[in-house]
Formats: sequence, C-alpha cells, structure tokens
Amino acid sequence: MPSDHTHQHDPLERIFAYRVFDLRDRFPQPLETVRQALECLQSNNAYLPDMSGEIVAYLRGGRAVPIPEHLFIRQVGNSASVVPKSENDRVCNAVDTWLRETLSRENEDTVNASTVRPSRLNILLDQCDPNAPEPDDIQAWQHMGEVGREIIEAPGREDIWDAAVKAMGEVNARRWMKASNPKLNGKSPNVGIEKEPMRVYELVLQMNTGAG
Repeated sequence: MPSDHTHQHDPLERIFAYRVFDLRDRFPQPLETVRQALECLQSNNAYLPDMSGEIVAYLRGGRAVPIPEHLFIRQVGNSASVVPKSENDRVCNAVDTWLRETLSRENEDTVNASTVRPSRLNILLDQCDPNAPEPDDIQAWQHMGEVGREIIEAPGREDIWDAAVKAMGEVNARRWMKASNPKLNGKSPNVGIEKEPMRVYELVLQMNTGAG
C-alpha cells in the first residue's frame, strides 16, 4: 500500500523566488534557485558578501523565509567568508533540507514578505509568474549607474554600513546588521534598509551619540 507521503506536495513548491542582499543591493532580481542565489554572493559583483550577504526565500501567499547565514557563510573566529563554489552541492542540499523542515510548520521563521521584499518583486508576486516580463521602469533601474542609485536611495547600504562600523567596530556592526531589531518591528537592519533606510541610519546615529 503506497504511503500517504506520496500524495503530499514537496514543501519547496511553496517557494516562489529567492532574493540576495548585499551592502550595495547589487542583485535586485528574483532568482529561481538557491544555487543561483549562492552564485551571486560568490561572484565578483557581490559587495562585502561575507559581512552583509543574505538569502531570502519568498513564498506564494505573501510570506518569506530568511535562510540562516551559517548554511552559506563560513565563520572562523572573527573571520567570515562565503563558502567556495566547490561546496555548492553540499550547501544547496543543506538549504533544501532546512527549508523543507521549516516550511513543514508555521513558526517564527516565516515573516510577512511585505516587510522584506523589494517593490520589483511585489510586481512579480502579484502576477504570480516568475517568467513575467519586467516593466520598462524596472529594466531602467537595473541598468542605472551607481551615482543615480545613490541619489535616489541616500543614505545607501554602504553609507549605513560605514556608519555602523564607525559606531561599533566591524565585527559588532556585522552582528548588528543581521540581528532582529525591535525598533524595526523585529526585522534585521540589513533587511530593514529595503523599506526604511533612513530609520536604520537614524538608529546607527543614535549609537554614535549614545542614545541607542
């Protein structure tokens, strides 16, 4: 008699897309696989991925799952680095296993996607089609130079990172950027920058003045 499990859907089917974050937000596009996300962090385009790299899985229905950094960032003492490409198979399998376990239950590991997803992914999620064509304004944004982005998004991720390092040192800044912060409704500053860059910057400045 076949097991009931044969009729169950793979929890990974709930995942709509993946998103990679780094300090300069150089990977705004939604990605189809964990491997693609990992390769973004391993690429020469990534800016300080060992300090700021994050991978988030977006679910159908409007929720998201931040993937634990220890699965793809190697930490030895105060030194950190993205895992080498030679370990990609192992890392992808480990992430898939973790996601299946996490998605098999509803808990604090999932958050509202609206708190972390960028506006361009909102459009694709609403259409529920990862292959949907991108609007012209989004394509223009992707090809915009760094100067244009800085004008629109000031203070940017790099500005906030530099201020955090100045306020608390590199190691503590890295921990602070990735830790859940009650003043950001439980989001990490690294994720909160997406929607509230000025608020995150203000929190860093408060630390500089001793108010944080």
